Amino acid sequence: MDIEENIVALEEMKPTELRTAWRNTFGTPAPPALGFALMRRALAARLQEPGVGKLTQAELRQLGALGRKDERRQEGRVSTEAKPGTWLSRTWHEEVHEVVVLESGCEYRGQTFGSLSAVASHITGAKWSGPRFFGLNSPRLGELKVAANG
Repeated sequence: MDIEENIVALEEMKPTELRTAWRNTFGTPAPPALGFALMRRALAARLQEPGVGKLTQAELRQLGALGRKDERRQEGRVSTEAKPGTWLSRTWHEEVHEVVVLESGCEYRGQTFGSLSAVASHITGAKWSGPRFFGLNSPRLGELKVAANG
């Protein structure tokens, strides 16, 4: 059987056959939480490795980083990235500071800054995380004055 036929055969395997194929391929029992669709994809990838090669360590690190980002989203964390056109407002020492997020940077009082952190540092005179200063990673986003322009 060639690789393509083996991959097609994976689609037709029953769960017990898939678990056996997993054990034969990887040398360990299939993780209990691993769904059958993902199990089929992992087995298909392993079947193709001799012809196309394995992932490099750098590629594996990138995939791991993507997985960690997904985990943070699932935990209910809010993205700290503001889309261009977003207007942010923060009161600091009884003064209102308004920022507009641009494609590359931010505009604050007619000046363009490279990042929200640069604006926050300019306002406070100290090193600040811009997303934190403007409340983008706050669990109380409903209390912020964040609005999309346009």
